[in-house]
Formats: sequence, structure tokens, C-alpha cells
Amino acid sequence: MARFRERRFASTVGVSAAMLTVAGLLAGCNETHSASTPAEGEIRPVRVATVAMEPLVDSVRYPAVIRPRVEADVGFRVGGKVTARLVEVGTRVEPGMPLARLDPADLQLQIRAAQAQLASARADASNARSDFQRYASLRQGEWTTRQEYDRRKTTLDKADSKVREVEAQLRVLNNSAQYATLLADEAGIVTATLVEPGQVVAAGQTALRVARLGAVEAVANIPEQSVAALPRHKLVVELWSQPGRSIAGSLREVSPSADADTRTFQAKIALADPPPAVQLGMTATVIAVADHGTPIARLPLSALTQREQKPAVWVLSAPDDRLELRPVAVAAYAGDLALIGGGLKDGERVVTAGVHKLDAGQKVRVWTEPAR
Repeated sequence: MARFRERRFASTVGVSAAMLTVAGLLAGCNETHSASTPAEGEIRPVRVATVAMEPLVDSVRYPAVIRPRVEADVGFRVGGKVTARLVEVGTRVEPGMPLARLDPADLQLQIRAAQAQLASARADASNARSDFQRYASLRQGEWTTRQEYDRRKTTLDKADSKVREVEAQLRVLNNSAQYATLLADEAGIVTATLVEPGQVVAAGQTALRVARLGAVEAVANIPEQSVAALPRHKLVVELWSQPGRSIAGSLREVSPSADADTRTFQAKIALADPPPAVQLGMTATVIAVADHGTPIARLPLSALTQREQKPAVWVLSAPDDRLELRPVAVAAYAGDLALIGGGLKDGERVVTAGVHKLDAGQKVRVWTEPAR
């Protein structure tokens, strides 16, 4: 009997020990759960950003070079040997200023030959006129035939025509003698010299390249995926020598075909009222700005979370700083920023860090960086 009681007591002690062990484990789990779950009423610090709505502006930059709007290849209108070149690259020229000269010796000889031919033609015309007048008198008295009168009239007409022909040739030669000196048509700057004294040139061969003063433009190469939208952009030009200073521009011309090597389209942007500091050949940047009209807010990507598989952000509701999970529309992504196009108002506060650890209605406080 005593042995039975000992066994029962031992069994009771074992069950009690087991229950104490289970209770201890449950208490440990409860302590762990309580440590990982915020206590009711706990205020979590968060980083926030204030929403600032602004127009969605898209800008693209293209390298460019300042070029003259009009740059002409000029040359002699007659051929000959160059005796002098009177300008160098960079020389500023005015209308009527001599640029280069040809040897006029051959042209002068041609003029003298034409003058002699003109004198001979005028003499022949004078004789033909005298003959015609005599036969005209004879014809009135019926002393000659109508056929002979008409023949003398034809001879006179041919002689007068010959005089006019030689006079025209002489005027051409006189002009050619003037063309032996190459003159500037308009004010400009010499950008290239392609002939040297002693060189024999043909008529029309390029001797100099002159850029007209006044109108300048920026020339840029535009990728084929951007060229169609370029006319809808606002264009400004910045000089690398004057950073931060913008010059208004307008699209004047776009090449109808792409460059065979770069597969880009050349665009010419006329500058409106360029400052005197703009010089030919300067390096510039063409900025194409497109205003889409839609107001957007720029937020860091860390502010985004999801609600029903759609982008959302945590918004602090005034006045007790409780959280509201609000869906938003993302217009675009730019680096580490998200451009929010809808769902937010100007001046609202959005949580920007730790968004995956927050719950709706939770009360938070704005984290401020400690002073250093």
C-alpha cells in the first residue's frame, strides 16, 4: 500500500513539473511577442517630406556649336593667276572691300582687241549706211531695182547688228577686268582662305569663305528618337564660356535626312538677340524643355509602398499625426526620385523612411535630426 502511494506521488510530481515547464515556455513566448510588438499607444518616429507640387518639366541637353546663319563660298567670276590675297582668316570685311586680285594683263589685251573690232564694225556700218542712202535716192527716181535696194538695206542692218554685238562683248570684257579684283558683298568675317598668291584659279572656284555678320545660330545633332518632338519644345542655348546664362532660341531648320555616320539629324537653332560675347565656333549646349502642364511632386523612392498592388504613400493626417495609406499615381521615375502625378496635395506630409513597418491609424512623431 505504501509503495502504491509513493508511485502516485511521484506521478503527481512529474505532471506538475511538466506543467510548470510548459507554463515557462508560454511565458517566454509571450515575453518575446510583447517585445516585438509595439505596445498600444507607442509613438514611432518617422522621417517626412513636405509635398511641393510643381509643373512637370522635361529637359534634354544637346552639345552644339555656334555657327553663322549665312556663310558663303566666294570666288572670282573670271579665271586667272592670283597676284595678291588681301585678307586672312578672322579679318572683318565691309561691303566693297577688296579681298584678292588676279593678274589683269590678259583681260586688258582682250579689251583692246574688242575695241579694235568695234572700230572696224562701226566703219563698216558707216559705209553700208552711205551706200544705202545713195540707192534710196536712186530708187525714188526709178534708177535702180527694188531688189538692189533691198540688198543694200540688208547690208546696213547686218553692219548695225555687228556694231551692237561688239559693243556688248566690250562691256563684258570691261566687267571681267573689274572682276579681276574680288570684292566683299556684305559685312562679314573671313572664316577660310583657299587660294594663295601665284595660284591659277578657274572662274567660280572658291577662293574665300566669308560668314555674314549679325545672324548666328547653334547647330546640334539630334538623335532620331527625339527629332520628331523637337518642334514642340522650348529651346534655350547656354554657352560653355558663360555657364548659367541662357539665350532664347527658335528652331529654324532640321535636316531632312540623317547623317550617314552618326545617324543623327542636324538642327539649326536661331539665337534671339545674342550678346556680343557670342563668337563663331564657340561650344554651346542646346536645352530642349517640354512643359507637360501636369503638376507633380518629387518624392524619394523610399516613400513608396503598395496598396492592392498599386503605388501608395503614408500621409500624416493633422492634427494628431496619424497615418493614412493613400494610393498615388506615379508619372515617371527620375534617378532615386518618383514623380507623383496624382493623389497628393501641396503642403501635405509624407513618410519617406521605414514605410513597410507602419500601420494605418498608427500615431507617429516627426523625426528631427539632432544638432551637431
